[in-house]
Amino acid sequence: MARVKKIAAKKKAPPARGKAAKAKTAPAKAKRPARPVPAAKGTARPASKPSPKTASARRPVARPKIKARRRGAAMPERVHETSWGAMVDSLNARVAARGTPLLDILAHHMAASRVLPPPLPRAVNVQASAPDGVRAFQFLSMARACVADLHGERPLAARENMARFLLHTAWHGSKLRFRRQGRHDMGDGDGPGRGLVPFEAHRAKDTLIRLARTASDRLAHRLGDIAGLGWPGLVRAAHSLPDWGHGGRGGIFPDGHIIEGLLERNDQFALYMARAAFLLIPPAVPIGNTNHAEYWFAFWRVAAPDPDAERLAFRADADQVDALIDG
Repeated sequence: MARVKKIAAKKKAPPARGKAAKAKTAPAKAKRPARPVPAAKGTARPASKPSPKTASARRPVARPKIKARRRGAAMPERVHETSWGAMVDSLNARVAARGTPLLDILAHHMAASRVLPPPLPRAVNVQASAPDGVRAFQFLSMARACVADLHGERPLAARENMARFLLHTAWHGSKLRFRRQGRHDMGDGDGPGRGLVPFEAHRAKDTLIRLARTASDRLAHRLGDIAGLGWPGLVRAAHSLPDWGHGGRGGIFPDGHIIEGLLERNDQFALYMARAAFLLIPPAVPIGNTNHAEYWFAFWRVAAPDPDAERLAFRADADQVDALIDG
C-alpha cells in the first residue's frame, strides 16, 4: 500500500520550474525601440543621418578641372575669315586688349586671305577729246564690265540698270570731259570734286572706311588692286583724308594726295569707287531716268537751293546720254 501511495503522490505533483524548464519555453517577442521624445520648443533637433543611397544621389558631380593657360603660351591657329565685315567685328576686342592699330591687323589678315578674285584687265581711260557719243559708249562699256565683275550673278536687266545709272551720274557731273570739278562746265579745277564721277575728299574717305566694315571683300580687293597699293595701303591713305564739316569743309584733298591722283588719272578706279559708294546705300537703284534723278538727289547731291531744278537737270542729262547710246 505504501508503495502505491508514493506512485500516486508523484503523479499529482506539479511540474518543476527550474532553469532547464525555462530554457525549453518559447522566446519572448523583441521589444520595439522607444519613440524619441519630441524636443521642446526653441531647441534644435539633431540632424538625422541620410541613407547611403540618398547621400550618393544628392552628392554633387565633380566638375573637370580646367587648366589655366600660361602667359606666353601659343594660341591655337585660327582659320582666316574672308568677309571684311565679320573680320573687323571679330578683331575689335583684340585691338582694344592689345592696343594694336586696327589697320595693322587688317593688313595682316588681308595679306593672308586665301580667297581672291582673278586678275582684273586694265581698262583704257575715256578719251576726253572724243565726240560725245564715243565718250558715252566708252564709259558705258567700262561700267558694264565693272557691274558684271562685281554682280555677275544678277539678271542682265538689273546690271544694265546699274551701269546706266553710273553713266547718268558721270555724264551729269562733267559730261565725261573733265576729271577736276570746275564751274560752268569748265575744267578749271576750282571745285573740290575729282574724277569722272566727282568725289570730294570726305566722300572718298567715308566710302573706303565704310567699305572696310562690310562683306564686300571682292570690291575691296579690286580697289586695292587697281590702285596698286593693296587694300590695306588704300585704307591707310583714306585715313589721312579730312572728315566732312559744315559749310563744305572737308571737301578739298590735301596737296598731292594719292587718292586724288588716282581719281584724276584712272577712270576705272573712279568707276569702282562710285559703285562702292552706291553699294553702301541700303535702297537699291530704281529703274527709270526719273527715279534715277530722285535717287541721285536723295543720296548723292543731298541738298540744293532748288531741289526740283536739280532733279530736272539730272533727268535731262540722262535722257541726252541715253539718246547718244541708243541712237
